[in-house]
Amino acid sequence: MKVAIIGAGIMAKNMAIRAKELNIATLCFAWAKGAVADKYVDYFYDVNIFDTNKITEICKANDVNGILATTELTIKPAAVVAKALGLNTNPIEVAENITNKSWVRAKGSKFKYLKQPFFKKIIDFSEKNDDPIFPVIVKPASYGGKHGISVAHNHDEYEKALDFAKNAIGNRNSDGIIVEQFLEGGQEYSVESLSFHGKHHIIQVTQKDSSGAPHCVELGHHQPAAISAEMRCSVEKALIDMLNCVGLENGPAHTEIKIINNEIYLIEINARPGGDRITYPLTELSSGYKYLTGIILTACDIHFDPEVYTGEKRHAGIYFITKQTEHLLPLFENCEGKDWLYEKNKASEELQEITHNDSTHTNSIIYCSSKKITLEDI
Repeated sequence: MKVAIIGAGIMAKNMAIRAKELNIATLCFAWAKGAVADKYVDYFYDVNIFDTNKITEICKANDVNGILATTELTIKPAAVVAKALGLNTNPIEVAENITNKSWVRAKGSKFKYLKQPFFKKIIDFSEKNDDPIFPVIVKPASYGGKHGISVAHNHDEYEKALDFAKNAIGNRNSDGIIVEQFLEGGQEYSVESLSFHGKHHIIQVTQKDSSGAPHCVELGHHQPAAISAEMRCSVEKALIDMLNCVGLENGPAHTEIKIINNEIYLIEINARPGGDRITYPLTELSSGYKYLTGIILTACDIHFDPEVYTGEKRHAGIYFITKQTEHLLPLFENCEGKDWLYEKNKASEELQEITHNDSTHTNSIIYCSSKKITLEDI
């Protein structure tokens, strides 16, 4: 068997390593400059990820069995190539629009269980935009990882938030910016799911440590989320309905939600694996399900059923050691040899003030235990 990986970042590297463990050959398509996965794949092609004709031609010549997306930018190219080759994928319309938050918001009119904040879309920045009802959160319509996000409580903050989002977008896309009602209070979570031929499996729910306003950057992830069994069932029901409404049929999805007074609100969804170490290793450690394996085999039209192939469930999480979490520095400096330590990543000597998610370049520790543990325990 062979799979094509579109993109060459950290997720592509993880997929390549897992594919090798499964005796599946890998072809990787991306620019060589800045590639991370090139040393881990069997065949690397220095190709523009948007050159789907060339990628399709190479994949067809090599009898590739599945196409894998790794980031927001690769979702549509992966679907286009898979469709051209008759391989398992999502509808092109869905792949083309799923990263666009305003498109997803429009689909939300059909959601049965998920609530949504009020929002508006801005594309023409030359037009005068009247102040919204504050507070609001301003974000690029098609960008993940908390890039370009700001909360605004007044006119001055709003103008700065618009500029911050515009600068984050640059020339990246033309989907514009959305301005949403800021959902105050509650708790943020993300949900990892895997779909196969329209059947949706909720793999894990992650509880998030957030910096809050202005940039709402994520400072930690913990699995499984500390929610009741009843709320977990409600989240699963709401997410399955949402996945049906947006039209996702195959592959992974990373969905961000917020729960306020037992009401579940949709923040955003992306049809790719969750970053920040959520997909790997956290979800695999906590759920007992080889999530990367499921993603790879789904692309090859093989159902690696989470209801069958799930092992030991544990508690796992990651703390990012930043300026915002300076109180964790003693823990970071003295964690070696602890029985709960899974991995320590020392990316810099100095603590950074982070404004978006970037687990590769941020100091962090990953914990894992058969029992639930807290900061006081470690």
